[in-house]
Amino acid sequence: MKTIRTLCLASLLAGLPAFAHAEVVIAAGAKSPLGGLSKAQVADVFMGKAKNVGGNPAKPMDYAGSPRTEFANEIIGKTPDQLKAHYAKLQFTGLGGPPKEVGSLADAKKLAAEDPSVLIYLDKGQMDATLKSVMP
Repeated sequence: MKTIRTLCLASLLAGLPAFAHAEVVIAAGAKSPLGGLSKAQVADVFMGKAKNVGGNPAKPMDYAGSPRTEFANEIIGKTPDQLKAHYAKLQFTGLGGPPKEVGSLADAKKLAAEDPSVLIYLDKGQMDATLKSVMP
């Protein structure tokens, strides 16, 4: 009986990571004029379809360790593999490529604070005073 309980508990705990879910926030530097962006506007910037939003330049930025899967699924509406294929097509046709990638979230935050046109995505818990959310 104890073995059955242990197995049930182990299987329940093994399933918990499937429920762990990052809440993705789109952010810019605190002094950026960007704000009030729709999902479609953010998707257009990160897909390479738009370089300006509301008359303001917008540059997508990525970083090692970003919540890519959640971002691709929730904001872009594609799987990470579909997004990668889209970027490969842009590169092959000479129309662009993936967002610039920096080594860490700290680097991305620093660039966003320095350049008001930089957009990054991150987990809501990683927001700080150097950033502001730009997508409701």
